[in-house]
Amino acid sequence: MKIDYNKIPLYAKRFKTPAGYKYQTIYEHTWELLNNMDILFREYSAEIEDGLKKLNIDIEKFKYLLKLAAIYHDLGKANLLFQAKIRDKQKNKEVPRDKTLSREVPHNFLSLVFVDVNKIAEDIKNHNFTNSEWDTLLYTIAFSHDREFDCNIYNIDYFKNYIEKGVIHFLNNPDLYWFLNFISGSIDKDKIIKNTNFFWKKIKQFKIKMLEEILNFEEYNTQFKVLLKGFLHRLDHASSALVTVEEERIDDFPKKVELYLKEKGNFSNFKEFQMKAVELSDKNVILFAPTGSGKTEFGLNWAQKGKLIYTLPIRVSINAMYERFIRIFGEGRVGILHSDNFLFLLNDEEKYNSDEEIEVLFNNLNLSKNLSLPIIVTTGDQIFTSALKWPGFEKIYSLFLYSKLVIDEPQSYSPESLAIIIKTLEEVSYLNGKFCLMSATINPIIFNYFGDKIEYLQAYSDNELKNRFSHIISIRDNSILESIDEIIKEAKTKNVLVICNTVKRAQEVFKAVKEELKNSKELIKVELLHSRFIEKERRRKELAVLNGKDLNSIFISTQIVEASLDIDFDMLFTEISSADSILQRMGRVYRKRQYNSKTPNIVIFTKDISGIGRVYEEDITKRTIDYLKNFDGLYLSEYDKKVLNEYVYDLKEIKETRFMKKFNKTYDILKYGYRSENKSEAQKIFRDVFTVNAIPKSIYDENFEKLLGYLEKLNEKNLKPAEKIKLISNIRDYTVSAPGYLLPKSGASVFDSDLGIFIVNHNYDEQLGLISDEDDPNNYIL
Repeated sequence: MKIDYNKIPLYAKRFKTPAGYKYQTIYEHTWELLNNMDILFREYSAEIEDGLKKLNIDIEKFKYLLKLAAIYHDLGKANLLFQAKIRDKQKNKEVPRDKTLSREVPHNFLSLVFVDVNKIAEDIKNHNFTNSEWDTLLYTIAFSHDREFDCNIYNIDYFKNYIEKGVIHFLNNPDLYWFLNFISGSIDKDKIIKNTNFFWKKIKQFKIKMLEEILNFEEYNTQFKVLLKGFLHRLDHASSALVTVEEERIDDFPKKVELYLKEKGNFSNFKEFQMKAVELSDKNVILFAPTGSGKTEFGLNWAQKGKLIYTLPIRVSINAMYERFIRIFGEGRVGILHSDNFLFLLNDEEKYNSDEEIEVLFNNLNLSKNLSLPIIVTTGDQIFTSALKWPGFEKIYSLFLYSKLVIDEPQSYSPESLAIIIKTLEEVSYLNGKFCLMSATINPIIFNYFGDKIEYLQAYSDNELKNRFSHIISIRDNSILESIDEIIKEAKTKNVLVICNTVKRAQEVFKAVKEELKNSKELIKVELLHSRFIEKERRRKELAVLNGKDLNSIFISTQIVEASLDIDFDMLFTEISSADSILQRMGRVYRKRQYNSKTPNIVIFTKDISGIGRVYEEDITKRTIDYLKNFDGLYLSEYDKKVLNEYVYDLKEIKETRFMKKFNKTYDILKYGYRSENKSEAQKIFRDVFTVNAIPKSIYDENFEKLLGYLEKLNEKNLKPAEKIKLISNIRDYTVSAPGYLLPKSGASVFDSDLGIFIVNHNYDEQLGLISDEDDPNNYIL
């Protein structure tokens, strides 16, 4: 029986719905990309055109090639094996079989053969296209999905046979006939077969040259390639998720910030440095601003209008900043992007307590994931891992042709992560990207790499900084565990913050405080917060520390409270750490108040310190102690803090330290073209710690029936996406972020492989969190 290939629907996407599978044809999916392309250029036309112009890229030429890439990129799905694979069992019968096609050729490579070689020659001749620009289009189509291309598996003979028997029959199918006619004006099967050798060689050539051609971001060809491929990825991913590539832009950040501040009261005008931000909006900027002086408002004013990506190093800081931005810009204008964003959002039971509201949340998560909202608040690993060139990294880089990037508290990253950040910013700047680094502790390494290429601004002059002080410090040559009585004594009249360098030490301090208070009549609230509590308990504790304004209380924590949290305690007891870290810790005490007492409100312990050599470099920590000893019992002004950071990270003095060796090694690896296999691997490298989601055995046993009930429900067919997210959230409530090395040492078992959740045998205490007897090299997780 003769098969009519023109009547076989050609599917590009399959979606699971309560009513069964829903399909999207190649035609429908391609039109989604073209519609999204119109939206992208409508919302940000001025910024994109300006950015391309500065790179000497003709905008009409760029748009023309992007449109072709959008049309061609999925045409290769019109092949027998893909069409059989995408269908359910019943629809699978629509597609004939050919026994000579034993292995599917990835559709992105097949898409290439639809390109009309004659049209390439004509465009090069008549429309001022270069061979390199057309090669960029072909490369973009061929690697619209970055799949492996093994010439031992897909040899030229098999490639030709696959096209002749699995592809050619569909050329007149109405699902792609319109596009082929629109592009070429005619369809010639013989020419497609004839040009197979040409495209086969191109694919091999692209694969070989892929790395070397993305190393030099100063070159036109690299810039063109990264932007074209990146824009295609953004269009494709948004269209596949059924969301717009860009939501409506925000045209006046400063006005919205001003309205918000006026509603809060006690606001007359922006500070001088905050107003200066608007003037510097088209510049790369470093802002030095003491804690609590209003650098967030500076960052928003600097962004001015359009699109903003705002990065912070710590999840709890991101959550707090997201809620702050929601109050300024409104619902549906701000996205949050980190590994547990849906858990954080679902925690708002008043907002998301119905299926309809959860569907809205699900859509918002998709918009955030696809970077479609005008403001995205995110962790650094979502952005800066692009420097590790994971497959598809161009998607992130292309974003900054028309977006602004704020890096808040860059000092909170490890030397390896700092090297990755600096390399990313270098490459983004070559693509006309604009960034703003903001901190109370700017690492001199940053100046070393950017020099006069970046505007430096201080919130206050050095003279003003010398007259600003909120802290008197006391340096103690003893352990924090030897000062429990003093901590409790101060907590009788104050709100006390205790910060330790490791989870284990924080647990030890908490136990010692509780033991001392056991027989006491003092009514002192004691709270412990670190990363190893189960999710629902950790969220409660994070809110407690954010709202912790009561006297007679002691909050004991780790580094997770250091960066960009608007908390204000009366007194700090802390282990010594690196200069940037210790200064951030000070910023959580008398944050916006003048300190008029004569007694220390910052107590720093320098003996029996946890985490030195593992969490903090010993050389850097020693230099920090050496400087701070000069201020024992004295006020430490904001100017003194600035000098402390400059002293500790003096590049001439620390060039042989482990800190700089780690930084230089990472930077050099990136400079010479390191590529991670995937984004997940890149994120692990950036975070410098491998963690897993685990349910402690005692928690699992206690909630056995509930957890298995969630899992059973999760595996039901025809489950709505919103229901699925809610069930996953319910399960994750009982998980803790645990270091990966615990798995083999704890006799761990798998709870669910699809969710990546394990069960660990380590003890769990509701007051202490997960307890590990091992000497933990990663005993802090941000």
